[in-house]
Amino acid sequence: MQGTFQLGRVFGIPIRIHFSWVFIFLLVAWSLASSYLPGNYPGWSRAAYWGVGVVASALLFVSVLIHEGAHSLMALSKGKKVSAITLFFLGGASEIPDEADNASEEFWIAVVGPLTSFALAGIFWALDTSTQSGNQHINAVFKYLWFINIALGVFNLMPAFPLDGGRVLRALVWKSTGSLTRANSVASTVGVLIGYGLIGVGIYFVFSGGFIQGLWMVFIGWFIQSSASSYARQQTLSRTLTGRLVRDAMVTDVPVITPDMSVQRLIDERLTAEFQRAYVVMYGETFQGLVSISAIKSLPPESRAATPVTAVMKRANEVVTATPDEPLESALQKMVTNDIHQLVVLSDGKAVGLLTRGDVLRVVEITEVVAPRGRG
Repeated sequence: MQGTFQLGRVFGIPIRIHFSWVFIFLLVAWSLASSYLPGNYPGWSRAAYWGVGVVASALLFVSVLIHEGAHSLMALSKGKKVSAITLFFLGGASEIPDEADNASEEFWIAVVGPLTSFALAGIFWALDTSTQSGNQHINAVFKYLWFINIALGVFNLMPAFPLDGGRVLRALVWKSTGSLTRANSVASTVGVLIGYGLIGVGIYFVFSGGFIQGLWMVFIGWFIQSSASSYARQQTLSRTLTGRLVRDAMVTDVPVITPDMSVQRLIDERLTAEFQRAYVVMYGETFQGLVSISAIKSLPPESRAATPVTAVMKRANEVVTATPDEPLESALQKMVTNDIHQLVVLSDGKAVGLLTRGDVLRVVEITEVVAPRGRG
């Protein structure tokens, strides 16, 4: 996820914070200090309201981190890779790139998060009960945390993909039907319907006096609906690309340049005539690197004549590559993950092709036209 910085590592998993988290952290602290706490604990000083609000907001996100950590640890125990845990404005997300191998695995990776939130609620409830006659400020924090963890657990169990409940639903349908495709379809469809339902309820609240609550509900509904729709499109794309290899889509007429060429010469002799987005730099048959349009644009015009392409190219060990026999879906995922538009296709260290997102789209479009005839 772009716009993040790494806070540290827990059990070897990078913990990242998205810039949007700062906004929601301050919003929660402000809401607690200006509304919830004064309404339930009158007579405190302004500094006390804000101090407790900030502490409670911070511990809320610690709870979210523990919730996501439970997902990640369960995934690791199942042999899955966990790229990171990211905190952002809607809570948190465990980045688990590998799909579950079976319905049972999917169920436990999904359900352990809400179960952890309920366990945290029980712990904070016990602490709240044991501090009733003690410090009121500490008591207020514990009371808020057991309530909010119950709310987190219940909300995440809503059967709306991509929430945990939606993944639990997918696991149950997968188990009962034996079809992951059917499970994906049901989970994404239910997610879209629930998302639209939340949007509708939110609009009702907006025009019934609950503007802020309604606005949040509309936003959450939009997030669920768009995520479920996006997942459905992703699954359709995955089915379309099944069995396709990089060699089926790559362009073999690779635009090659030599290391001694200047940037200005590249523009004059090649770019203005060919309109390529990237050029492969080769020394004999050895792959040296890749020069992209963005790299050329970043160089001031007056410096281009005296600058060799090697000064602006991405060197071979930094270039994201694919092989001709690699699954096309895997290559597309590399482009999405690294936010790039092309891959250099290498065979025995030699550049034998280029693959762009447009090339993948071309295969998808043609397959969608041809496939129905094949099934007829």
